[in-house]
Amino acid sequence: MKKIIFSLLLVLAFLNLNAQQKTVDQKEAQETVIKFFDAMSALDFDKMRFLTQNIKLVEYGEVWNIDTLIDAMKPSVGKNEKRINTLVFLATEIKQNTAWLIYNNTADFEGDGKKKRFKWLESVVLVKDEGKWKISLLHSTLLRDKPN
Repeated sequence: MKKIIFSLLLVLAFLNLNAQQKTVDQKEAQETVIKFFDAMSALDFDKMRFLTQNIKLVEYGEVWNIDTLIDAMKPSVGKNEKRINTLVFLATEIKQNTAWLIYNNTADFEGDGKKKRFKWLESVVLVKDEGKWKISLLHSTLLRDKPN
């Protein structure tokens, strides 16, 4: 009987450790996505490259790489523009060294006395590389306001 109880406790402890690691991985994967958008907001192109590994972005019906994204952002350098991202994670799944996330992304832009807001539904795939999550694929769908 003691062996059965000990075995059950051992299994429960193992399952608890796996659940805790999954939660840590989920938070780290989400934090990688947040840091990527923080780097975008800061126009920190070096940090954007650091957070990605051969990233592919599906934007506006095209497949971009990190250089395409940076080139699209370069006209904002030196302008007094501000971007604030709000990410709301809807799903985060981890399978070994791969993570996929679905989230709503709202970006508020300010510049030249104007304010703009864009909303996207996005999905991202990350891979663990040398113990760090890196973005491999990011897909964005621009959400349009629905008429009343």
